Amino acid sequence: MTIKRQFYLLIIIVICVPVLSIIAYPFYHYLTSSERVLLRGYQQIRKMSAISLTNSDWDIVLKELRHIPPDVQSAIIADHSQILISTIPELKALQIIDDKALFKFIKETSGKYFYQVVSPPLHDKTMQLLFLSRVYRDKRKLPPENKNALGGLILILIFEVLCITVIVNLSKTISRSITLLEKNTARIANGELNLKLLTQKGKQSNEITSLTENLDKMRNSLREDEERRTRFIMGISHDLRTPVAVIKGYTEALSDAVLDDPTEIHKALEIINTKTGQLENMIDTLINFVKLNNYEWRKKLIPQPIEPILQEFAKASKITGEIFKRIVTTSIAVSPDLLIPIDKMLFQRALENLFSNALRYTKEADRISISAAATDTALKIEIGDTGCGIAEKDQKHIFDLFYRGSNSRREEGMGIGLSVVKNIVDTHGWAIALESKQGHGSLFTITIPLDKTEIIKQN
Repeated sequence: MTIKRQFYLLIIIVICVPVLSIIAYPFYHYLTSSERVLLRGYQQIRKMSAISLTNSDWDIVLKELRHIPPDVQSAIIADHSQILISTIPELKALQIIDDKALFKFIKETSGKYFYQVVSPPLHDKTMQLLFLSRVYRDKRKLPPENKNALGGLILILIFEVLCITVIVNLSKTISRSITLLEKNTARIANGELNLKLLTQKGKQSNEITSLTENLDKMRNSLREDEERRTRFIMGISHDLRTPVAVIKGYTEALSDAVLDDPTEIHKALEIINTKTGQLENMIDTLINFVKLNNYEWRKKLIPQPIEPILQEFAKASKITGEIFKRIVTTSIAVSPDLLIPIDKMLFQRALENLFSNALRYTKEADRISISAAATDTALKIEIGDTGCGIAEKDQKHIFDLFYRGSNSRREEGMGIGLSVVKNIVDTHGWAIALESKQGHGSLFTITIPLDKTEIIKQN
């Protein structure tokens, strides 16, 4: 049971039980009191005209009845013969009893009760009423009402014990959970990310234990981020070392005049320039990847036409394909009026990364296809190739940071190009899918949902 529900249960018990007891006890006392029985009997007898009395005499009778305490057993006897009303168990209402039998009854029970007989003066002198009442002689013997009070006291004690039990259990639950949470947060703060967090075995879950589970997920996420940062640094060190070493070697050769032939010097400068450009591209890619993980950088997207961006990308890809002797086909079936919230620079980078990926893993005369088409629900952008394809075991990791595929993909690169694409797609709230078969090429599909809240069409 959750802590909130335990608190609610405790509040209900604390509030409802005393209130119900306060309401129930006087109500029960009223229902079972001798006074109520006598007054009810008085009303019935007067309504039935069981005895003939004037209104003033009935008022005298009512006054006498109201003077009888609720815990006193009483009876009203008319003309020393008929019992009109009675709360004395041995004397039944409407029972006929003469004076002799009445006094015999009083004598036989006088050892247990004190009796009092009152005959109020009535205006009608021909009518005589006797008010018989009695109380216990033994003060230690509790009357029924006091027994009811004792029962109420016992009920209150049980209620208090129940409340204390609930409070103690709740306090223990909260204390254990908070202590465990404190230990787990201390372990995370101390950097113990490889150790699984402590949990309460065999205990019912509550909000704090659920928080511990979320902390454990956070611990795994932090651990993965730390491992990712480690791989990130290792990747930078490895991939930057090669072009830096080449640049350093050629600059030293030029500085030491090892290369003195103008043709060789020109070739060395070209290589240095190429490697410098490679370093620049690698650094830009790294910076863009870091930016994609910066929530402050993710600004509000502005709706803009997507068709010109796709046409420009398709045209540039055809030119690049001719240079690298690839057959590039394009099909852009998108309305110029279609506006989509988009970051143009990031979107172009995602498309370029996918095309570069297709270009890298195809050979001369291989085909690369670029298509875009909109339906009622989505815009799909596909970039496919007839290259070497991706092994099935690599496909689920292809978007992971620094992941490099198996034998079919032994190309230069840092293994972050497709990870950048995935981050760009996720940032926009889109989806990307891969279909590939080793030796038969690959097809990447970006799906942009055409939701009314996200897509605006010009009139």
